[in-house]
Order: sequence, then structure tokens, then C-alpha cells
Amino acid sequence: MAIHEVTAEDVLQRCARCGSGNRLSLDALEVGVARREDVDDGLVQLPPCPACRSTEFLFRTAESEPEHPAPGSFGHLHRLLVGHLHAELVQRGRLHTVLKPKGAGAGKVVVRPLSQEDRERWFPQGLRIAVPPDEQPRAPEESCR
Repeated sequence: MAIHEVTAEDVLQRCARCGSGNRLSLDALEVGVARREDVDDGLVQLPPCPACRSTEFLFRTAESEPEHPAPGSFGHLHRLLVGHLHAELVQRGRLHTVLKPKGAGAGKVVVRPLSQEDRERWFPQGLRIAVPPDEQPRAPEESCR
């Protein structure tokens, strides 16, 4: 369920199941996934993969989550991109209907946008992650062994 790039219009996602790269419009995404009566505002459901129809979710890091143990690693950079994407979607009003503010009330979804310092430090070439060879997604048949 890795995302590798976020632009002003879309996000590049690599399917964990089949490995295909998918460009998803930010207008097709929203913050919040309903589970029974609750809507989890830390989740973003991605559309089904066009190649294998697998559905994936992005999880925003909880406020209580400690700092990532390996700064600069793929996992750390991915965490930062997911937080940025989540904040961008909230800013654009791309929220599940239950999360949308009623009337003049303020929004209740917590966001942690990427700071300018983190952007310059970790993403000097833009909001993208190069995937190191040892962290390449596995082919589906390899993961079943």
C-alpha cells in the first residue's frame, strides 16, 4: 500500500498485491472510513487497483505515535507522505460526509501537515520517494511462499 509521490493533482500508489503503479486523482480520495456507526478520520481508502481490484488503506500516524525509529528510511518517508496527503485532503474538504463541519463550526479532523523544514530536509526534489532495491514490493507469488 505504498505511496511514492504526491503532486498537486494526484498521488502515485504502488499496489501491495500486484505491484502495479497507479496514479490516483486527489479528487477521487477522501479522509474517513465508516465502520458501523463510527467514521475513522485517520484512514484514507484508496480506489481498487485497476489491475487486480485489491483495495488498500492509508493510515495517518496517531498523535501519540513515537518518532520513527529509522529517520530517512522508506517507512519514515512514507509516514511523512501519508500525513501530508491526509492534511491536503482535509484542507481541500475531501472528507467523509460525517466528518464535514455543520454550519459555521470548525472542522474536527486533526491534521499534521508536512513542515517546511521536513519538506526541505527529506524531500528536496519534491514529494516523492525513490524505492531502494531491498525494499521493492514483492510479486504476489513470492509473498505466498
